[in-house]
Amino acid sequence: MLKNLFNKNSLANKYKNIINQINTLETNLKSLTDSELRYKTFELKQRYQVEQDLTNILPEAFAITREASVRTLGLRHFDVQLMGGLVLNEGRIAEMRTGEGKTLVATLPAYLNALTGEGVHIVTVNDYLARRDQTAMGQIYRFVGLNTGLIQTNMKTAERQANYNADITYVTNYELGFDYLRDNTAARRQEVVLRPLSYCIIDEIDSVLIDEARTPLILSSRRNASVDKFVIASEVVKYLNVNIDFKIDEKNKNIILTEQGIKQAELLLDVNDLYDEQNPWIPYILNALKALTLFFRNVHYIIQNQEIVIVDEFTGRIMPDRRWGDGLHQAIEAKEEMPIRRPTETMASITYQNFFLLYSKLAGMTGTAKTDEVEFEQIYNLSVDVIPTARPIQRKDLPDLVFKNQLAKWKAIAQECKQISETGQPILIGTTTIEKSEILAQLLKDYKLSYQLLNAKPENVKQESTIIAQAGKKSAITIATNMAGRGTDIILGGNLHVDLQKELYNILTFYRNQQLTTAQNENIFTKLYSSINYSQKFFSVLDLLSKTPAFEETSNSDLVRILLMSDQIWLPKTICECSLKYLLTQAVNSAKCSHKIQSEHVKRLGGLYIIGTERHESRRIDNQLRGRCGRQGDPGTSRFFLSLDDELLRLFGGPRLEQFMQNNLPDDTPLESNFLTKALDAAQRQVEERNYDNRRALFDYDDVLNSQRIVIFNDRRKILEANSLRKQIISFGEQIIVEIIDEIDDLKITELISLLEGLFATNLNLRGFIKNSKRISKRELKLYLFREFWLTYETKEASLQLMSIGAIREIERSLILFYNDVVWKEHLQKMAFLRESVMWRRYGQRNPLYEYKEEGYYLFLGLNEIIRHLVIFDLLHITQI
Repeated sequence: MLKNLFNKNSLANKYKNIINQINTLETNLKSLTDSELRYKTFELKQRYQVEQDLTNILPEAFAITREASVRTLGLRHFDVQLMGGLVLNEGRIAEMRTGEGKTLVATLPAYLNALTGEGVHIVTVNDYLARRDQTAMGQIYRFVGLNTGLIQTNMKTAERQANYNADITYVTNYELGFDYLRDNTAARRQEVVLRPLSYCIIDEIDSVLIDEARTPLILSSRRNASVDKFVIASEVVKYLNVNIDFKIDEKNKNIILTEQGIKQAELLLDVNDLYDEQNPWIPYILNALKALTLFFRNVHYIIQNQEIVIVDEFTGRIMPDRRWGDGLHQAIEAKEEMPIRRPTETMASITYQNFFLLYSKLAGMTGTAKTDEVEFEQIYNLSVDVIPTARPIQRKDLPDLVFKNQLAKWKAIAQECKQISETGQPILIGTTTIEKSEILAQLLKDYKLSYQLLNAKPENVKQESTIIAQAGKKSAITIATNMAGRGTDIILGGNLHVDLQKELYNILTFYRNQQLTTAQNENIFTKLYSSINYSQKFFSVLDLLSKTPAFEETSNSDLVRILLMSDQIWLPKTICECSLKYLLTQAVNSAKCSHKIQSEHVKRLGGLYIIGTERHESRRIDNQLRGRCGRQGDPGTSRFFLSLDDELLRLFGGPRLEQFMQNNLPDDTPLESNFLTKALDAAQRQVEERNYDNRRALFDYDDVLNSQRIVIFNDRRKILEANSLRKQIISFGEQIIVEIIDEIDDLKITELISLLEGLFATNLNLRGFIKNSKRISKRELKLYLFREFWLTYETKEASLQLMSIGAIREIERSLILFYNDVVWKEHLQKMAFLRESVMWRRYGQRNPLYEYKEEGYYLFLGLNEIIRHLVIFDLLHITQI
C-alpha cells in the first residue's frame, strides 16, 4: 500500500523498513493457533523485563496486534495505520482524516506499551466514546491476554482503582484530571485510584489540549456565603444603559463600567463606594452585566432541571459538571431566576497543559492538528505528522458564498437544501449554536423539508449516535451544532446495523405482545418489513425465542443493550443472547446486498453534502466539519454560507470590511471576492492568535503554581504512604525551636517562655534553666528546648496510646494532611488575588509574570512553617480522642 508513497512521502520513507518487518512477520503469525498467539504476549513481556527496551519488540508487537484484530474484529490494519501507530509510539501527534480508523490505530502502541506493566491510558472526550472504544477494541487486547479498564462518571472508588489497574484503561480527559486532583486531596491511602502516569494516547487531542485548555480543572468545596447580592445586582443592572453607563467588549467578553455607570450603580444600591474592600459590590455588578449582555440561553448554556448547564462552544455538547467561576455562574442563575448555588472555594486546581505533561510519554491523534502545530510544539513538545490516507481524497471544497445579511444567508441555505434534497443527496448542516440550529430547523419546516436535529438539548442528545450514523442515507437532512468528537462515522447509504437493530427490536416487542402463529407472523412481517427477505429459519428461531422464559424476563432496556452489542464480535453467554445475535446476523446478511446498492446510489449522487452556516473562530473546527464527508475515498462536497454580519467578520473583520458592508450590495446575491476570502482568513488568524496568547498566558501563570503544586503533592503523597510520621513530627518541633531562637536577637525571656509554652502546652521550666546557667548560648538553649520538646511529645504519645493503641499514628497523619490542605487552599486564594493585582503593574512598565513569580515564591516559602506550627500546636493540645 505504501509503494506509491515512498517516492513522495518522507514519513513513509522513514518507516519503510519497520513496516516491511511487520508485514513479513504477518505470514508467520497466521499459522499460529489462538493459544500460541496469546502466548506471544507472555514472551514479549519476558523480553521487555530483560532488555527494558520496547524498540526490539515493536515489529512483533504490532504484527500480533494486527493479527488479533483480524481474528476478533475482522479488521486488518492498513500500512498507513501502522505508520500512525509508529508516530503515536514515538510520542507525537498523528493527524489522520476522519474515517481513517484512528480508534484502531491506537491499539498498536497501546498493546506495545502495555507490555511494560505500567499501564496505558487512552483518553477520549466523552463517556460514550470511552465506553464504545473499550467495548470494541477491548476484544483485541483480551484476545492476546491483556485486560482493559473503563472509567465512567459516578463510578465508586473501588471500581476506579480496579479499572485504572488494568493494562489499558479508557477514560475521559475530565474524569482523569479530576481523579488526579482527588488523589492529591485524599485523606487515606485506600482512596487513591491512579498509578504513576506512564503512557497516554489522547483521541481528539486538539479538542482536549487546545479547546479545553482555556479552562483549568478546579476541585472545589461549597463555602458559606450569602447569595442575596447576586439577586440584587441582577435587578440593578437592568437600570443601566449600554454605551452610557457601561461599554461591551465583545472580543474579550468583558464589561467596562463608566464613571456615570459607577455613580448610577452606587445611587441604586445606596452605597458610597462600589470598590469598598469591606463591602465590595463591583464584582457582582460586572458579573450581572456580563450575564445580561454576553451570555445567552441556547447559545452559551441551556436550562435543564432548574439548573444552568454550560454548552461547549467547540463540540456542541453540554457540560453538566462544569460551572463558570468568579461568581459568573451565580449571576446567570440570578438572571434566569433559577435557584442560586452557593459560591465555592478552590481546594486544588490544575490546567490540562500541566496535567498531561506529567506523563512520561504523551501522544495524540486527531483529524485536525497541523494548524496548531506551533502551539503543540511550544507548550507540549509534541510535533505533528500528517498520515496519508488509505485511499485518495475525493472531497470537493467549494468556494464560500457570502451574503449581505443573516436573512439572505438563511434563505439561501434553505433553498439550497430544497434543491439538493430533490436529487436524494444527503445533507449535513453545521451550526454554531443551539439557537441557530432551531432557527434553521423551523425554516426547513416552512419549506416542507424533513430533517433530524442534533444539538445539546437532552431530547436530541439521547439519539445522537443514531442521528449521526444515519446522516448518510439518501435524502437525509441533518442539522448539528458542531461535529467535533461525535465519534460515529457517517456511512453513505446509512448504517445498516443501526437500521436493523431498531427493526429487530420492533419485531421482538411485537412478538412479546401478540400471540399469533408463525405463519400469521410471517405474513405480518412480510407487509411491515418488505425491504428485507427474512428466511424460514429466521422465523423459526424467532418463534422459539419468543417462547423461552428468559426472553419473557428480559426487559426492554436489556433487549436494547444486547442488540447494541450484537453488531460486534463478542461471545454470547445465554440462549437469549445467542438467539438475538443470530437473528441480527441473519438480518444483516439478508440486507447487505440492498444496502450496497443504496450506498453506491448515494455515491453516484455525489456523497454527503456539507453546509457550514458560519465560519468558526478556529480554522480547525471548520476543517472538522468538512472532514465528515469524503470518508475513506468516498465522494463528498462542502460549502460555507456566510454573511457579512456573522460574528467573526463583525468583530474581527476590520474597518475596510465594515466600509465594504455599508455599500449598496444586493441582498440575495452571494458575493465572491479575493478581498472577502482574505478578510475571513485574517479574522480567523487574529482570533486564533488571541486565543493562543490567552492559553499561553494561562500556561505561564499556572506553570509558576505548578512547580509549587508538584512539591506539595509529592510531600503529601509521602505522608499518605508513610507507615509512621513520628520522625517528621519530632523534626517539626525541632525546626520550630530553631526558627524561633534564630529570630530572637535579644533574649526576651518572658516573651520566649510565653510563646513556647503556649505552643507546646507544657511548663518548660525555662526560667530556672537560664538562672542556673552562668552564660547561655543559643546552641545550649536549643538543645535544652529539644529535650523538653521530646519529653513533652513522648508524654503526649503515651497518654494517647492509653486511650487507644495506635491512634497517635493516625492522628499525626490526619493533622498533617488536614493542615496541608487548609494552608494550600488559602495559598491558592492568595495566588489568585496576586495574579489579579500584578496585572495592574504593567501600566508601571513592570512585567506582571515576573512579579507573579517572585512574590509567589516568597508566599510559598512560608507554607511549611505555617503547617509545622499548626500541626504541633494541635497535636500537643489534644486532651481526648
